[in-house]
Amino acid sequence: MPTFAASEAKNNFGRLIDAAQRSPVAIKRRGRSVAFVISPSDMETIEDLWLGMQAHKAMRRGKFLSAEETKKYMDGVLKHHARR
Repeated sequence: MPTFAASEAKNNFGRLIDAAQRSPVAIKRRGRSVAFVISPSDMETIEDLWLGMQAHKAMRRGKFLSAEETKKYMDGVLKHHARR
């Protein structure tokens, strides 16, 4: 994983953004990771995996949302994505 020092990330923001389009980038301060920069595509993949894990947990517990709860949840998801 590419790594930028915090000062390097600040001074070379364009290069940081370009690098993050190819692979997640770690930003380090005093030798430890303090942040990661990822592409929108990587973020969508992470969101999809997380939602899949939540669905799997719900299935194992036999816990499902009612139609009304599902609609409310999906409306919230759509509003969140519309703000992007």
